[in-house]
Amino acid sequence: MTHNILSHTIFEYILKENLVCDGEEPAKLPPMGELADALGVSKGKLREELLAAQAYGVIEMRPGDGTYVQPFDFYTAIRPAVLYGIACDKRNFDRFYRVRAQLEVVFWEQATGALTSADFARLEQIVARAESKLNSNPIEIPHREHRDFHLAIFSRLENPFVVGLLQAYWDAYEAVELHRYFELSYYAEMWDYHRQIVAALRAGQTQSSRQILIDHFGILENRLQAAGG
Repeated sequence: MTHNILSHTIFEYILKENLVCDGEEPAKLPPMGELADALGVSKGKLREELLAAQAYGVIEMRPGDGTYVQPFDFYTAIRPAVLYGIACDKRNFDRFYRVRAQLEVVFWEQATGALTSADFARLEQIVARAESKLNSNPIEIPHREHRDFHLAIFSRLENPFVVGLLQAYWDAYEAVELHRYFELSYYAEMWDYHRQIVAALRAGQTQSSRQILIDHFGILENRLQAAGG
């Protein structure tokens, strides 16, 4: 049986009453008893739908305060599915890595075209912090900086689906990649590419920076293919 998310009475109610949050003050839903009566469902059924809607990121139930409609957030909806898929099969992380790589390449020009000089300065700081960790004693692997670098580049992209998928990828990265280590030269080469990317963007060389991005993805892709991934 096909299950349509919009068949949930709570979703229908939000759309019908035009309560969709547009980033301003979130709309507050009526008390549960009143809302159940308006929808013609039991409180038990309504509670189930509210919990499902909260899992999708559509509403937020605040104990003692009420239930509020939230702005559309694809990341909240997709994250559990991504993490579950990878938990079921670790190879799914490498598969999702390839999806993420293609997304960055395709949307690179649009994303980088929206960056400001302050964004470039932030990217340079992230690279410097990562290189400092790699040169420290003991050596630290800059996992957090890797996430910060790529998400900062796409931070101004006005596409919630792409941004949501990228955010979910980095959550998966932290769950899986933190347990997979390569030799120091791998990370040094990776961050050298990151530094080149920022320099090219600073110079307004969008296509050059895109090619550097592609080359930098090739480092891991070659390893995945060698491992039969």
